[in-house]
Amino acid sequence: MADKRTIFFETLQRRPVIAALRRAGEIDEAIRQGAAILFMLGEDIFALRESVARAHASGRLLFAHIDLIKGIGRDESGLRFLARDLGVDGVLTTRANLVGPAKREGLVAIQRLFVLDSESLEAGLPSVGRAAPDAVELLPGVILPVIAERLHDASLPPLIAGGLIRTAAQVRGALEAGAVGVSTSERSLWTLEASRR
Repeated sequence: MADKRTIFFETLQRRPVIAALRRAGEIDEAIRQGAAILFMLGEDIFALRESVARAHASGRLLFAHIDLIKGIGRDESGLRFLARDLGVDGVLTTRANLVGPAKREGLVAIQRLFVLDSESLEAGLPSVGRAAPDAVELLPGVILPVIAERLHDASLPPLIAGGLIRTAAQVRGALEAGAVGVSTSERSLWTLEASRR
C-alpha cells in the first residue's frame, strides 16, 4: 500500500484544488463539490475527530493546521495525538520545528511560508531548507506567478499556493508557475480537475 505522501501527490495530479475549511460544517459541501484533499484551518479537537471520520469515510484526505486547532499542543505530543488518535493524513504549520516530528509520525508535513515582502521571502527560504517539509504552502498564493522565477534556484519541496485565490484563472496561473496544488476557501473552485484547469 502506498504511503500518505505518495497518495497525497498522486491525488493532487488529478485534483489540484484543495478545499481550505474553517469549520467542520463545510466538510460535507467540500465532499459534494468533489474536493479530494481538505485542509482544516480551524475548529477544535472534538470537531476535528468527526471531520476526519467523515473525510475518510468518503475517501478524502484531511490535513489539520496544528497552529490553529484548539485544544491541542503545538508540540510532538500534539502531533502524536493527531496521527495516532485522530488519524489525520497530514499537518500544516508555520513552525519549522514541527516538520521533522510530523514526518516521523508518518504524517505529510506542509510548512506554510508567508511572503509579505522580499525580506520575508529571503528569511523564510533557509527555514524551509533546514526543516525539509514534504511541501511548502506559499501564502498569499496569488503572488506565486510574480515570484516564481526567484524560487527556481531555491531547491524547494513541491509548492502549494494558498490564500487570496478566488478565480479559475488564478488557479491556472499558480499551477503554470509551478505549484502542484492550490488551496482555497472559494467553493466554486473545489470542482476543478486537473484536465479542466
